[in-house]
Amino acid sequence: MKEKTLNRMFLNRIEEGGDAVRYLVPHDGKWDPMTYREVGTAVREMANGLMSLGLSRDDKVAILSTTRLEWCLADIAGILGGFVTVPVYPSNLPDQVEYILANSKVSVVFVEDEMQWNKVAGIRKSLPSLATVVMFSGDPQGKEGTIGLSDLRARGAQYEAANPGALSRRTEEIRPEDDLTIIYTSGTTGPPKGVVTRHGNYVFIVTSCLEAVTIGKGETFLQFLPLAHSLGRLEHFLTFDAMAVSAFARDILTVGEDLALVRPEIMVSVPRLYEKFYARVLAKVEEDGGLKKAIFHWAMDVGREVSRQLQRKEAVSGFLSLRFSLAEKLVFRKIRERMGGRFRFAISGGAPLSPEVAEFLHALGILILEGYGLTEDSTVTAVNRYDDYKFGTVGKALPGTEIRIAPDGEILVRGPHVFKEYFRDPEATREAVDADGWLQTGDIGELDSEGFLRITDRKKDIIVTSGGKNVAPQNVENLLKNDKFVSQALVYGDRRKYLTAIITLSAEDIVAWAERNGIPERDPALLAKNARVEEMMQGRVDGINRQLASFEQVKKYVLIGTDFTQETGELTPTLKVKRKVVIKKYGNLLDALYGKD
Repeated sequence: MKEKTLNRMFLNRIEEGGDAVRYLVPHDGKWDPMTYREVGTAVREMANGLMSLGLSRDDKVAILSTTRLEWCLADIAGILGGFVTVPVYPSNLPDQVEYILANSKVSVVFVEDEMQWNKVAGIRKSLPSLATVVMFSGDPQGKEGTIGLSDLRARGAQYEAANPGALSRRTEEIRPEDDLTIIYTSGTTGPPKGVVTRHGNYVFIVTSCLEAVTIGKGETFLQFLPLAHSLGRLEHFLTFDAMAVSAFARDILTVGEDLALVRPEIMVSVPRLYEKFYARVLAKVEEDGGLKKAIFHWAMDVGREVSRQLQRKEAVSGFLSLRFSLAEKLVFRKIRERMGGRFRFAISGGAPLSPEVAEFLHALGILILEGYGLTEDSTVTAVNRYDDYKFGTVGKALPGTEIRIAPDGEILVRGPHVFKEYFRDPEATREAVDADGWLQTGDIGELDSEGFLRITDRKKDIIVTSGGKNVAPQNVENLLKNDKFVSQALVYGDRRKYLTAIITLSAEDIVAWAERNGIPERDPALLAKNARVEEMMQGRVDGINRQLASFEQVKKYVLIGTDFTQETGELTPTLKVKRKVVIKKYGNLLDALYGKD
């Protein structure tokens, strides 16, 4: 990035982009284009509108919405005005919303619709700093202290006419050391903390990411990750600076269909989407059976051989190249079409990606570049490169980033992207960053001889059995989740003689299996207790155990027919399992697996 602040980057790209397409916005089954010029008009009116409300530099502006165009425009407008954006997950419950808005002392909150407005309205009396609510959609009439987005833009146009040059002067005031955003962590281990990052932090991370992973001007992304999460937000910043095209998914539930319609060249996702695609492909192969199944497995053998050569940076030639061309024609091209068929590569972050899934997709011709980072280091620490990758690792450090491994295995990070502080929590800040600037990540990992970083587990999640064996539960959980009948898994056993697990069944797959095997029951919760299902799953778990050392094996488990969800509190918005929540909820079932041990 040639600019020193994000607000200047946005203004310069808007000017450079002109009538080129910046966004593709879903509408009535199609995607309508929005140009850089149109974006510029909208965000200037919105920024001036916020200034007309009397906001001062560094005042806090929250956004409570799903991923959509208006979220991005509100974010840019707040950045242009020198305000501090506070993203809020739309899945958050009212008490969580109240905590974030009160802790950050928000002055204005953008809400998506009536449902999100109701959350704020119900807690407004406990938010003395909140002056105005702006609705993206819905009727603001009769709602005290609430205006619509069109009203805000109209006010902005009037304010600009009455105060020419006010926004430009504000832009010139903003410096790299100024606060850009407060992102609240998802709280997997306790109350969320507000991570304060500055313009300079994000200027560095955007520049460094675009050095590591090249994004072509005009390349299309499908934007669907929560923008309240640092990875989804960084994706938006990267695509804007690279002058790529962001196409918004219609809904998180339609991402699979939208991929085929939008046909992106690059996608950023958490591992769950890739895991589901992997499971769907295997399920379809089993359903087809016969000759199609045999051809698929032949093609996969060829694809894996090609993948291994590419991983070793060897040219694919001769008879293998001919076999791969046939596998492409018969199998791979058809499967890739389900994801749009134009992928140059995809990026995975936010949680560990199983090497089995990465290698499987690579054999199909879809390269997944896994990366790693934290909100506290502006999202990215390391990432695999397009021409330099190792599955099972999160790649090499970004340019300008230092990584070292502490004596106890914890990953330490230092660089210009390390956050400023936890908002209003100096003690937690001192615990996170030492006097020499090293960020304590809380993750355990190792660096190989070539500089590739491998994450083995969360420091706090390591299970120590009563026999003194250290087990990284995520490794075992990933193996379980690779099974097509498993949706989620949590491995348990700290200070116990052996490991146990809670396994949630994939409803669609287990119901289909029951139908094929003459079991009349269709309720996944009841199927989880069916003797034939239990027998079938025991065989599959036994097969997974054979890949593990004896102390890593799951000796006993509980099958559950209802999945973990955000709504019931077991998952974060990026679909990571909240271990403490699950263990508390199902603790009696887990304890029962140990009997009198």
